[in-house]
Amino acid sequence: MPPKIVVNHPYYRMMFDCETYALHNKSVVYTRRQARTLGRRKKEVAQSFGVRDEWDGSPRAKVFQPLRKLAMACDDNDISECEAFNILQDFTKEPLKSEVMMVMPTCRAGNPGEVTSYLELINWMLRRHVDEASVATLVETLNVAVQRDDEDELWFAERLRRLNTECGFVYGEGPLKGRFVEGVHRAARATMRERNTPGMTMAELARVAQTKGDEHRWLRLEQLKERTKEREVLAEEARLRRQARAAALPQVAGGSRGYQPRDAPVRAIGGRGL
Repeated sequence: MPPKIVVNHPYYRMMFDCETYALHNKSVVYTRRQARTLGRRKKEVAQSFGVRDEWDGSPRAKVFQPLRKLAMACDDNDISECEAFNILQDFTKEPLKSEVMMVMPTCRAGNPGEVTSYLELINWMLRRHVDEASVATLVETLNVAVQRDDEDELWFAERLRRLNTECGFVYGEGPLKGRFVEGVHRAARATMRERNTPGMTMAELARVAQTKGDEHRWLRLEQLKERTKEREVLAEEARLRRQARAAALPQVAGGSRGYQPRDAPVRAIGGRGL
């Protein structure tokens, strides 16, 4: 068993513990028969893991997600830890794939490798990509997440799920629903607090919030239309008043301001002609 990664906060111990990603089949025997059928079994694991879902090592904090997915896919197909040790590199892509191959033992080159078992490889990947400080930053981002003005309730729920995945599933279904309720728009928050029951899933809660949010957005749009119409009516009334005042002003002949024509004779006052 590889040495465990030491963390200060007990909240993160399970995330950094390689045994969290251990498989049900802990066999370390690798026979010729397993070698012959490994290609087919690897395709079965790929179907469960997700075709073209290989991870390239970026972002680094995402390491928890592929490790959990791989462990679940291996358990679904009764893959042993010995077999998983030999196929893990096939669920990565460059540049991470080359790094994994460098630490694994090779028979031809006589390289004993830095890791010799499935759990040691998991431990190496955890040490290589994340630390407690980076995870704490992600968890803080998740804890203060609120619904933005440019996203609806379904998008907000999906963003919370993605953040929770990047944090190594630090929240279960219940606490994540609570985080969603407290972060959703205040127009739907009171309703969500009433509807958030243990039997309701996160997806169902998000759909209820979406309905309530659509109602709120429709009311805001109708209010905006009404205020716009009122402003237009007030502007038209002001225009008519200005027009009426202009029509009521006396009109002076000879110019708009009553000035005399330029060629009019000038009358001298108080002087004698030469």
